[in-house]
Amino acid sequence: MNSVQKSMKKTIAYLVVFLCLGLAFSCKKDDSKVNTPSLQGLDLSETPVPYVAPGTTVTFKADVANINTSDKTTPEGPIGIYWVVSMDSKTVLRDTTSRDIKASNPQFTYTPLDPGSISVTCHAFASGYSSSSVSVSFAAIDPDNSLSGLEGTTTTIDGNKYFVADIDGTTWLTSNLYNTKSGISFYLSNVTDKLLGRYYTWEEARTACPEGWTLPAAEQWDALGTNACDLMVNATMLDVQMWSYWPGVDITNAKKFNAIPAGYVDRSGGDSNVQGFMDYAMFWTATEADDPSLAQFRYIYSDTNAVQKGSGSKTSLALSVRCIKE
Repeated sequence: MNSVQKSMKKTIAYLVVFLCLGLAFSCKKDDSKVNTPSLQGLDLSETPVPYVAPGTTVTFKADVANINTSDKTTPEGPIGIYWVVSMDSKTVLRDTTSRDIKASNPQFTYTPLDPGSISVTCHAFASGYSSSSVSVSFAAIDPDNSLSGLEGTTTTIDGNKYFVADIDGTTWLTSNLYNTKSGISFYLSNVTDKLLGRYYTWEEARTACPEGWTLPAAEQWDALGTNACDLMVNATMLDVQMWSYWPGVDITNAKKFNAIPAGYVDRSGGDSNVQGFMDYAMFWTATEADDPSLAQFRYIYSDTNAVQKGSGSKTSLALSVRCIKE
C-alpha cells in the first residue's frame, strides 16, 4: 500500500462496528462446571456469509471430528447434538431432535423470513459431562430499506437502481456502482451490493461503468471542489449513522453527491479484507499515477472536511466507483 494509505490512523472493520447489533461472527464455548469433565473441540465446518437476504436458506454443519473431553476419558453412551436459533435475542427455533453423532451428523438449515440479527448455536452433550456449544451470528437484511438518507432522483441502468445528480453541468451517478460483472461484495455478501456498491480494482474500474458512462478522470473529481462536507451524506445503515460526528465536519451533502464511508478492500489480504468501513469513502479516478503500477484516487476521511488525494495499487486495492455520463 502507498504512503497515503499507511498514514491512515483509524481503520474499523465492518464486523466490529455492528457487534453491538449482534451482526458479527462470534464463537463461544460453554464454561465447564466445577469438578465436572466437559466436552470440548466442537466447531462448525460450514457457516454463512455475514449478510443474507430474507428468504435465503443458510446451511450449517457441525465439525465433530475433534470432539474430546477435558479429562481425556471417553463417554460410554452416545454424544448428541442439537441446534438453537435466536433472532434479535429471542429464541425462534429449538431443534431438540437427539442425534448420536457417532452414527449421523446431518447438515442443519435455517431460512430467515424477516430482517434481523440471527444467532445459531450448536450444542453437544453426553451423559456425565458438561455440554459444549459453538455459535455463529449473521444478519438478514432488506437491501431496499436498510440504507436511508441518500438524496436526489433515481434511474435504472442495466437493471440496477442508482441515484443521479447534475453537478456543475456533469451528470454523476451518486450511488456507488454495483455492476456485478466485476468487483467484489462487502465481506462477500452480495445482498449488500445495492447498499454499499461493490469494490473494484483500478483495472476492473476502468471498464466497470455501464454503457454511456465512464470513470471520471482526476480533474473531473477535482472539479467537485475540496469541501468534503458538500459531498458527504448523513446516511444510516441498519439504523446506525454511517459518518460519525466530528467537530468542524458539518455534513451538508450540498451537491447531492451522497458519499458514504464504505471503506476499501486490500485484496492482497483476501477478498473479505474490508478496512476503513464507517471512516473512509474512497473512489478511483481514471488517471494513472507517476508510478505505472499505481493509479490516483480521491478520498474522504470522517474527521476532516477536505477531499484528499492518494494513489494505490492498480491490482490489489479495491475501492468504490462512481461514473459520469459521457
